[in-house]
Amino acid sequence: MGLFSNNKKPCPICGEATPRLLATKIADKTPLCSDCSRKISMEDSKVDDLSVDGLKAHLALREENAKYLENTFRPNKKIPIGFTNLNIDGVNKVFTIPLNMCGDTENPPVFKFEELMSYELIVEDDAVERFGKGDAAPQLMPMVYRPTVVVYDKDEKPQNETCSFSLALYLSNPCWDKVVSSAGSVSARKHFIQHEINDHLDKLSMVTAALSEIMGMGGKAGAVESNADSTAEDIKKFKELLDGGVITQEEFNAKKKQLLGI
Repeated sequence: MGLFSNNKKPCPICGEATPRLLATKIADKTPLCSDCSRKISMEDSKVDDLSVDGLKAHLALREENAKYLENTFRPNKKIPIGFTNLNIDGVNKVFTIPLNMCGDTENPPVFKFEELMSYELIVEDDAVERFGKGDAAPQLMPMVYRPTVVVYDKDEKPQNETCSFSLALYLSNPCWDKVVSSAGSVSARKHFIQHEINDHLDKLSMVTAALSEIMGMGGKAGAVESNADSTAEDIKKFKELLDGGVITQEEFNAKKKQLLGI
């Protein structure tokens, strides 16, 4: 451990040795120990400007955040997004998305409804859906399909193509302007990949519907519970009708747009 730690430059918070390589640093290049740096939930550019007192204040807020999650936060809606969930507390008008980029996933930052300014749903590198506070309806953009991964068999013949999805949230928050979450991926043979992409986008519509409600309803108490739940359930019902062959893809798409107000 001695080769990789620096006792001559102790952490200003706890006094422990700091890493010699790749240490998190605050203003005036002061390094932090690994344990203290993991407690930070803030964009890197903001960390660079922190003073020691500013960092201590931030870590105190992180402790308050953990207590809030334990004692007050009661999500009434949990929607899967990639490897995590969008957790919504409609009563207290707050939400979380536990992400490694935001620090300790056991203590994710709690965001207020009014802090969510907009979102983008991204397929590979292209935004295919965008909604901002004050918009009447989500803006849909044409998707340019560019699979990034091709899986080959032992004879070097391409078998499957893979497409990834992500969700970007733009916030008015002291620590975070933007957070990006993986929103899953799909893999299929070339002639079936577009169907898999469309199917995955349909599943993600429950997430974007909830985010739209958070912004579109102005943060009214119970808005997500009463409206997003209803919209998501209606979309799910029509998806089941589509899968059962009762309605066509065109009819499903038209109904989904109607439910989302597009």
